Amino acid sequence: MCHGGKNKDGDFSMLEKENLDEGVLPVSAHGSSKRLSSENSRKGSVSSRRPSHQSRPAMGDLIMINDEKGSFGLPDLMKAAAEVLGNGGLGSAYKATMTSGLSVVVKRIREMNMLGRDLFDAEMRRFGRIRHKNILTPLAYHFRKEEKLMVSEHMPKGSLLYVLHGDRGICHAELNWATRLKIIKGIASGLGFLYSEYPTYNLPHGNLKSSNVLLSETYEPLLCDYALDPLTNPNHSAEAMFAYKSPEYIEKRQVSPKSDVYCFGIIILEVVTGKFPSQYLSNNISNAMGGTDVVQWVLQATSEGKEQELIDPEIAKNSSKDSVDQMVQLLRIGATCVESNQRNG
Repeated sequence: MCHGGKNKDGDFSMLEKENLDEGVLPVSAHGSSKRLSSENSRKGSVSSRRPSHQSRPAMGDLIMINDEKGSFGLPDLMKAAAEVLGNGGLGSAYKATMTSGLSVVVKRIREMNMLGRDLFDAEMRRFGRIRHKNILTPLAYHFRKEEKLMVSEHMPKGSLLYVLHGDRGICHAELNWATRLKIIKGIASGLGFLYSEYPTYNLPHGNLKSSNVLLSETYEPLLCDYALDPLTNPNHSAEAMFAYKSPEYIEKRQVSPKSDVYCFGIIILEVVTGKFPSQYLSNNISNAMGGTDVVQWVLQATSEGKEQELIDPEIAKNSSKDSVDQMVQLLRIGATCVESNQRNG
């Protein structure tokens, strides 16, 4: 559900650059006289400073849980002209730009209507305390029984999905091997952090895919839409969460942290091959949209020792032998991630 990945029909064809450009009318921000430079507005929230404690808010307030980028209120968001970024399994995403220069993404979450106020408040404040360079920490939230909002900083480069498969512009051109390796390492670091932060969760992330990996100005990956499985209506999780496409769930109707490992493996294969995984598509649209079954493609190649043939030509050309060896090694790691549930149960 992060920006730069899905269109209003819930697929992944909304990849045109204009959907990520600046263009929302500015809104006034209250509660802070601080103005942010354009450079600061693009940086991720990775400081160790904790948000101040707040008393229990009134119903319908916008609650700041991470004020490092300044404070704003629900009226500011409501006055903004909404730019639709996408509509995913959990709800819709919109973009708004504050007068401070801070651009935010507002996620309207449909599938949490069964949650009580106390549980939702507790989980949102827990999200607000997260500090890791590869995790996108939300800025604020809004609770009503019939509607819940999460507000996060907007990342100008968009999602990894967009940069890999979008308009093939300058952002894509900058995805050399060193950058792709940096992205994979950052995703692994962020996922490892979530495992330590949510050790009792079956799905520390639950919805890990390239549309939920945002890229900073320096191509540092930031994971979003994490740890939402326990908050989502149970009858909807299997439809909305990518982890429920893992072999573990398909074969045994259960999920575990291994399901997140499967999702990470798909991203590794996607980044190294440059192919759009058909695993991201629902069965009824996969034929129409195309995509490559990266799991079967790579598993067959690794069994035949032909991994090098699968590497994205854009990074294979002009690469040193050491770099190509790294690519092959990562393909094998990705293959292990996606096949582990089937072999190891």
